[in-house]
Amino acid sequence: DAHYLCVRAIERAAGTRSERAVWTVGHWVCEIWGVDESGGIDSGGGVFRALMEGVGCTSEKPIEMPQQNESDRLGAMSKLENSFAAALLESMDDDIGHDVNAVGVGRGPPSEGMSSALWEKIGVGGKFGETQEKIMQIKIDAELCALNGIYAAGNACSALSGLFAELVEECLQDEGVADSSVRTTGKSSMLAFARDELASHSRSYERLLKQRVRSLITDWCGADDVFDCDGRLCLQNLRLFIENEEYNLDSASFKTQESEERLEVEIIGPVRTSQIFIEVGQDKCDAAVTLQMAEAMSWKSTEIILDLLFRGDKAFNDWGAMLLSKQVRMLQNLYCGLVLDSTKAGATPINTASILKQFERINQAVSILQLEKPSDWLAFSYQVGESYDTNLTVEEIQKVMRLRVDFSEDAIMKVCSQMKAS
Repeated sequence: DAHYLCVRAIERAAGTRSERAVWTVGHWVCEIWGVDESGGIDSGGGVFRALMEGVGCTSEKPIEMPQQNESDRLGAMSKLENSFAAALLESMDDDIGHDVNAVGVGRGPPSEGMSSALWEKIGVGGKFGETQEKIMQIKIDAELCALNGIYAAGNACSALSGLFAELVEECLQDEGVADSSVRTTGKSSMLAFARDELASHSRSYERLLKQRVRSLITDWCGADDVFDCDGRLCLQNLRLFIENEEYNLDSASFKTQESEERLEVEIIGPVRTSQIFIEVGQDKCDAAVTLQMAEAMSWKSTEIILDLLFRGDKAFNDWGAMLLSKQVRMLQNLYCGLVLDSTKAGATPINTASILKQFERINQAVSILQLEKPSDWLAFSYQVGESYDTNLTVEEIQKVMRLRVDFSEDAIMKVCSQMKAS
């Protein structure tokens, strides 16, 4: 609705051929979609506040609190110089303003999750007789709704930026400027400002979505606190599994431990039956949001495994390296499958390259553990990723090599010294 109103406003303002109308509407469209990435609610635009407040994300009727004084709201509207922009904002306020102060009795949100206003609005008490499971399900549905909204807001800002870009081109043609890179004044510069500002808002919503998804994964799948790792959540279970797994094996032990049935029950099953897989399986998320969730779970899983490897407590031989390789590969296929299975029939298949990218560092560690000797690493000149962020450092490579029980310290130090020198 917000996107539709803004498109109509921009088209009507452009049709007036009035620079003041275009500038005023352009300015307020940018304000409506503004994002406060610091996490505050009040300083963002109307759409951002609506998303953070969870407007429309739940059908549960909250406890009504005193509304903003109508005369104050109308007084603020009267300050707008352009009646057309005022009408636009008033339309937006009709959609989001009446629920902003409506909250229920509740507890705080998950760590770094959606704003406390959303969780307070839903409340924990619920209606009489409702179970805690139902209340939690309402909250989960509200979170997913808000994530879908953030993704849609990013797309809307990108589309509005494109609309302003078209108006810039038309304006430059009217002004007789052939090169669109030439800086101009007046109407075209106003349009260019709105175009760039909305493009910036679109990128901000993308970052916000990534941040919120990662916070949600932490809450649903397991936090970073190793000392509170009881295995109740699927990534906590993964940490405990890798922590207790034996990787210094003989061939008979390898055949037992690499069994598909065993790995499905102990490592894949808890993730496959986790809350996040169940919710995505019910088609509650846009495909792009599902992809972000799979990326976040992949990133978190690989960081858990790498953290345990870098501690230096595990012992590997070549059989153990093969076992870890299979476990990582099964996780990789699981997260890619989450995205591919959620793709609707007839829709364009989603590229899972971003998921595979999350596994580049752990795949590099697995390759090191599968070497016959440390010096082979220099012969391969092995690099998985295209940047520093997707490759292990020399210090990390050294830690991984030391996990192999048959690698001598002298051979490891020689290889690492040559890598540092190069």
